[in-house]
Amino acid sequence: MTRYLLYFLTGVAMATVILFFRGYVSVPHNVYSDVALLSGMVLFSMASWVTLFRIKVGTLLALLCSLAMVPWLVRVGLRVWDASVNAPQVLQVVHAVLAVLAFLSLVVSARYTFSKGSWNSGTAAPAVVLKLLLALIPLAVLTGWLLVKDEV
Repeated sequence: MTRYLLYFLTGVAMATVILFFRGYVSVPHNVYSDVALLSGMVLFSMASWVTLFRIKVGTLLALLCSLAMVPWLVRVGLRVWDASVNAPQVLQVVHAVLAVLAFLSLVVSARYTFSKGSWNSGTAAPAVVLKLLLALIPLAVLTGWLLVKDEV
């Protein structure tokens, strides 16, 4: 259950920050932000709920998504933490929080992906009905994003 929330929060935070910078600050698109945005979307829309049903498959997907976020975080970090830029402190805090979330997702997913255990096991804690309800949340968000992505 905790992995679900960690992946969901990390993916939503990453996608929200990138979309905010694109929409309100008019930061141009580049391959790093495109890959990080896509991996953030996959992390919260797919990896979070696949983990509920198949731990290893979900954590492997989360590991790949977390690794795909690293280049964008490094690139943004070099700009935000550069002393000559004088970036607002809020950007530094947001970057630090995103980096910590991505690092935690990376560590947790690597731990579960490379640990011993069956590839067929799922998360035992929530019941099947709760798993299905939790699976609807990211799918609803993903559906909403697909409906408005051309307007953003």
